[in-house]
Amino acid sequence: MAEDTGKKIYIGIDLDGDVAMVSFSYAGSEPETVSPMAGSEIFSIPIAICLKKDGGWAYGEEARRVAKAGLGQCEDHLLERALRTEQVQLGEKLFALSDLLAMFLKKMVTMAGRLGPMVTLACLVITTRTLDVPMIRLLQECVKTMQLPEHTVHFMDHKESFFYYGSNQPPEFSSHDMGLFEYRSGKMQFWCLEREKASRPQLLSVREECYGFEAGSEDEVFSRIIPQAFGKQIITTVYLVGEGFETGWMKQSLQLLCQGRRVFLGKNLFSKGACFAAMRMDDTKPQQFVYIGEHEMKCNVSLKVYERGNLSFFTLVTAGVPWYEAKGNCEVVIDGTPSIDFWIQQPNSREARIETVTLSALPERENRTTRMIIDAVPRSDHDVLVTLTDVGLGELVPGTGKKWEYELQL
Repeated sequence: MAEDTGKKIYIGIDLDGDVAMVSFSYAGSEPETVSPMAGSEIFSIPIAICLKKDGGWAYGEEARRVAKAGLGQCEDHLLERALRTEQVQLGEKLFALSDLLAMFLKKMVTMAGRLGPMVTLACLVITTRTLDVPMIRLLQECVKTMQLPEHTVHFMDHKESFFYYGSNQPPEFSSHDMGLFEYRSGKMQFWCLEREKASRPQLLSVREECYGFEAGSEDEVFSRIIPQAFGKQIITTVYLVGEGFETGWMKQSLQLLCQGRRVFLGKNLFSKGACFAAMRMDDTKPQQFVYIGEHEMKCNVSLKVYERGNLSFFTLVTAGVPWYEAKGNCEVVIDGTPSIDFWIQQPNSREARIETVTLSALPERENRTTRMIIDAVPRSDHDVLVTLTDVGLGELVPGTGKKWEYELQL
């Protein structure tokens, strides 16, 4: 365990199938990964919990050992079972699997660092292989049960964790595109972290390719896949993740991979990437890189407003922010015709599309006496529901409470 060098700790938790990995960092330090066995580089922790006969709780591999010894009841595979909204009887109490998963996550947070008066949790990022709506809802429920402030916890998929890991590597590793091969359950997947160098901030995205794989001829098949995956791109750093790479079959393919490239076995890449993300999200400075993935908003949604006599843009929804975190709101006073223009613009483009919402059936009033509350809530990465509410100007101009809804397709 690192020494307490600051008041903030950043934690990344990777929930991958039936195992978890946990990495942490005190402000400014390189992320470290928690091992359940002191001095070991075994980082995988089974997502399991056990109610012991003495009333206490055990977690991970210890939970399985306690149950095997007949000293308690173990429940494992908590993530997939919680997604199925299962319940289980432990002792005299019926538990939702989501509550057991929340208990497990809370234990992972305490394993990562000594929280207390001198050390507080600044940001927690949880990453999963895929991040669909059921997974998001489950993780949000767990955070609520853990009683953690919503603004300190974020979720992302493995692709985004790869982005944060790659974009935080030294320049000699990250100056060109970066590749990752994942081999598990007989399937080979390739991700390439690509950058648009002309954009500011620099936009990064992950290109994905999937390949069929034949057991027993892995070295030969992988040697054919490598040039297909790379094409003509300059890729100088490659990471290998997944249990399929741990059996020592790579010979010819490894020689091919290492020609002009650095190659690393990335056991804990995603938990470290989540930890880097936690540090980045707590940093208010402008970012050099922006990730555009499956869950991130692809466009900025803005209003052109006058503020203190100056014309400027107010951004309601920001490109690069996950859609489930990207909601925005503001208050405006209508000047002129009873309508509001929404400016939709990709971050790497100078052109914008304007969507106009006409406020039909708005009471006739003097100019600049109609005040609106505008709420923008994304429902996906390309769909934003905008709600406008007439709240008036206090006692002089009472609001009607009338609402207008408009769906922006980005």
